[in-house]
Amino acid sequence: MKTGSKKVVIFAFLANLSIAAAKFIVSLITHSSALLSEAIHSLADTGNQILLLIGLKRSLKKEDKIHPFGYNREQYFWSFLVAVMLFLLGGLYSLLEGIKKLLHTHKIEEPWIAIGVLIFSFIAEGFSFLKAKKEIDKNRKDGSLLDSLKNCYNSELLVVFFEDSAAITGITIALVSTLLYIFTKNSIFDSIGSILIGLLLIIVSIGLGAKMKSLIVGRAAPSYIVKDIINILESTDGIERVNQVKTMVLGSDSILAAIEVIFEDGLDIDYIDEKIKEIEKRIKSKHSEVKNIYIEPKEKS
Repeated sequence: MKTGSKKVVIFAFLANLSIAAAKFIVSLITHSSALLSEAIHSLADTGNQILLLIGLKRSLKKEDKIHPFGYNREQYFWSFLVAVMLFLLGGLYSLLEGIKKLLHTHKIEEPWIAIGVLIFSFIAEGFSFLKAKKEIDKNRKDGSLLDSLKNCYNSELLVVFFEDSAAITGITIALVSTLLYIFTKNSIFDSIGSILIGLLLIIVSIGLGAKMKSLIVGRAAPSYIVKDIINILESTDGIERVNQVKTMVLGSDSILAAIEVIFEDGLDIDYIDEKIKEIEKRIKSKHSEVKNIYIEPKEKS
């Protein structure tokens, strides 16, 4: 999973770097507010990929006395910083730039050049988006893409997916606003385009930040994993009742499960010990990401 995620992030970094350079150059030529907003957006995305790569590298550190479960969740901290950057550098700047240009009329020079670079950007972002979606689909269970995104706990894939979705939408807004300017010669459309891009990025950054906050705090494993664990427990000979199953996501490929079960009366310790080992083996065979399993036999109350 981490290898696939790294490839997606590197691809997104290279795409955003080339797109940002093209947008900045053309925004200087054309004086387009919407295109400048998109250039800032792409620059923010480029910086964000660097943060994601830092998070990926640091999450691979081995466990130690201070962090006995490893550093997997550090990737969520860096992904949260991505959401903050997207809000400040992308969203707020675009919003303020649009408002400023709305108050002062301006002219877009060579608007068709802007159209060309936006089409190029749309294609490049589209390839990056499809690469991220392909990785998400690899682990997609029954249900819609929305369900898969809701249950996904790989922060790198989530960030790239939502960044690229926002980028494609933002480019479409910039294209429409530039075309409206070409046909009307009214700079208000360019300014409105920048404002809409800013609002879009603010909304996406807030949603992404909320998702990362949930993972940092410690959210439960996806419901289908919990359901499979319960099914394994209930189908194991000797278990009378499952008291509780508590899970927590520790990283993109690491889940902790704390389980309480009540065994049938009259079973000796060796038998119970063998059954616990069997349960752990079956859970890890079904979901290899459930790396930390703690099963506690409880007495009947």
